[in-house]
Amino acid sequence: MESMKRFLAGLTAVCTVLGAYTATAHAQVSLRVASEEPFSNPPRLAAQFGLEHLRDNVPRLTGNAVSIQLYPGAALGSEKELIRSVGSGIIDATVMSPGNAGSLIPEVQLFSASYLFTNYAHAKRVLTNDAFFNRLHKIIADKKLGFQLAGLSLTGTRNLYSRTRAVDSLESLKGIKMRVMNSPTEYKVWSTLGTLPSAIPGPEIYSALQTGVVDAAESSLPAIASGKYYEVAPNITLTHHQFNLHIYLVGDRALAKVPEAARPGFLKAFREAAEHQLDAAIRLADQTLAHLRQQSNVKVIEIDTKPLAERLRPIQDEVAANLKVTDVLEMIRSMQ
Repeated sequence: MESMKRFLAGLTAVCTVLGAYTATAHAQVSLRVASEEPFSNPPRLAAQFGLEHLRDNVPRLTGNAVSIQLYPGAALGSEKELIRSVGSGIIDATVMSPGNAGSLIPEVQLFSASYLFTNYAHAKRVLTNDAFFNRLHKIIADKKLGFQLAGLSLTGTRNLYSRTRAVDSLESLKGIKMRVMNSPTEYKVWSTLGTLPSAIPGPEIYSALQTGVVDAAESSLPAIASGKYYEVAPNITLTHHQFNLHIYLVGDRALAKVPEAARPGFLKAFREAAEHQLDAAIRLADQTLAHLRQQSNVKVIEIDTKPLAERLRPIQDEVAANLKVTDVLEMIRSMQ
């Protein structure tokens, strides 16, 4: 009887050890992905489609080794805070605009230059191209900031909307008081097009248009719709002068947590999410434009963008040369 008790006690101990080993071997790595983008139901922003696709597909592509927890709506900080948090390991990954990444990665300021892309098809060819991705990946990796590029996507295009004047040509831009973002490149772009640029914070755009402090501004179509800027600036001109990029970044510390065998699938999930967001951006732009056309006071104006693009081409060359990314600009142009 005593020997039987010892046998059972030993068997219990072995089972406990094996159970602990099995639990450890199959423990799922949970990573935190944060964004400034607000979520809604249904989604109104392309980034939500991309981030939810990432969350839903990382387990599948990593053999259930990794799961994703999303923290949207700036719950863990603004984009300028998030880029530092992902580098230090406070969060594991993020998605953001090049504008807010530019302080640490100056080269991405190239994407503030207007008319880099001729249309959505051109943008998609570039952003899904492996050689282009690898070139930007190296630029970021060489800086040793504690994170790496994981995906390239879009949030949409930026377009002009004006208070009184219907802008339908390059000539009609002359003398317009134009709200711009606080960026030297933005100032140069809009002054080159003949406007009088003025930097005004985003929350003040509506009142600045309403009171005539500025005559026009530019934003993505979803922003024009959600901010109801069309109420005070009903002339919407489809300039498509800038394609808003979104860059997915994953921390080096986060990647080290992912089992080596699961890393290829993990990184593939980011590329897939970025492309999923890109397709959503195109779809949402069409839906938003249809919504704007239905507004009784709104006038949507088609414009020949070639004269604008030709006027601004030298700025692309200048910005690329200053940032030492002339080869990146040539890659973009070669895929038109």
